[in-house]
Amino acid sequence: MDGVIWLIILLLLTLINGGAIQLHIKKKLHFFWSGIIIGILGPLLAFSLGAVFVKLGSTGEGGAIAAAFIGMIIVGNGIIYIIAGMVIKLVSWIRG
Repeated sequence: MDGVIWLIILLLLTLINGGAIQLHIKKKLHFFWSGIIIGILGPLLAFSLGAVFVKLGSTGEGGAIAAAFIGMIIVGNGIIYIIAGMVIKLVSWIRG
């Protein structure tokens, strides 16, 4: 089960980060807004995965902990994007 959890984390972070970076490069969405969207979607993804993991396990405790871990990582990733977006905007504002 641990390998599946790490694989899901790797897959989700690759998709989320790739999408945020591509949208930023194409000037469609700033990192700040990507971070807010990721922060909102993180718990939703975690609850969805938690429901699946709880049904797979015998007692469901491990699945719930894994889902909470995945949710914290995704929300933390969103917070990093928010901070990066603020720094980028502040630097561009200072440079004029």
